[in-house]
Amino acid sequence: MKVYANQLRSTLSRKLPLACWLSGDEPLQMRDSTDLVRDICKHQGFSERERYDVDAQFEWGNLIAAGNSLSLFSDRKLIELNLKSSKLDEAARKALAEYLEHASPDNLLLLTSPRIEPATVKTQWFSKLESQLLLVQIYPLDADKLPAWISGRLKELGITADADAVQLLADRIEGNMLAADQEIIKLQLLFGSGKHLGIEHIARTVADNARFNVFGLIDACLAGDSARVARTLQRLQQEGQELLPLNAMICKELRQLSGMAGDVARGHRMDDVIQRHHVWKNKQGMIRHALRRLTSSQIDELIMQARQVDLAIKGMQSLPAWMLMEQLCLGFSGLSLPENA
Repeated sequence: MKVYANQLRSTLSRKLPLACWLSGDEPLQMRDSTDLVRDICKHQGFSERERYDVDAQFEWGNLIAAGNSLSLFSDRKLIELNLKSSKLDEAARKALAEYLEHASPDNLLLLTSPRIEPATVKTQWFSKLESQLLLVQIYPLDADKLPAWISGRLKELGITADADAVQLLADRIEGNMLAADQEIIKLQLLFGSGKHLGIEHIARTVADNARFNVFGLIDACLAGDSARVARTLQRLQQEGQELLPLNAMICKELRQLSGMAGDVARGHRMDDVIQRHHVWKNKQGMIRHALRRLTSSQIDELIMQARQVDLAIKGMQSLPAWMLMEQLCLGFSGLSLPENA
């Protein structure tokens, strides 16, 4: 069974599964989800906990032994496996299958791992495994959903805030939810519960912790958010981001988009095209937006602009590479600049 992170509490409250797998690369939501499973287990009598860090040297027989061993101090036990990778070898698959086949209802197996690759999700062994456990795939929050999350987090601490104050906080911690959580806790310590915050409170107390990264830049390009593109590029330049790998990643995205745009132009349904190209669920909305906004010829022109960026990086083009990169990314987002801008 598969659920989203915001459904985890209600799902566990109805019935505890024999096993739960939390996967994702967003540390705050992974931490909160892991703590939630532990707390609910504790309140339901799981007073013993065994934890294993799973690397290439891990002996999977330890899992079977943990499942079979009786506790001296508790009737119920939480067994945690912290997976360093979501790619499981044959020994791992067999051990998990054996454990689940003979799982005791007095134990709960909690797996935590980096995000599971789409190719893994489509395998037969994983489909069988998924039917036997609760799967929670955790994705980073999109920028447009961050204000609502911040408002909810503040409300939990008894704090309300103006919409523009929440937006400023979102802008300053964008891409770094751990920093957001720390800043929200700091606001609660400074002002206490029952306080209503305006934009001046946020401006005065919240550091600029935004983590403007390459993936955020690409998402902003796909979403057509030109203001965010310009802001992200400025920060990347200030932080000394190397242009060559940045340009390579943008080229890769444009080529994938070009292939999808070509399929759509040939009359294929957009949803079918997105599925065939194995686009992640949390990215499908941005891809649809980009495909509706950009034609095949426009995408091909952007790929040609990326070649000019590459030449500039290598000193074979007279124009500054960062200027050309800005023109490329803003064009990708739908904002065209004149050549002499």
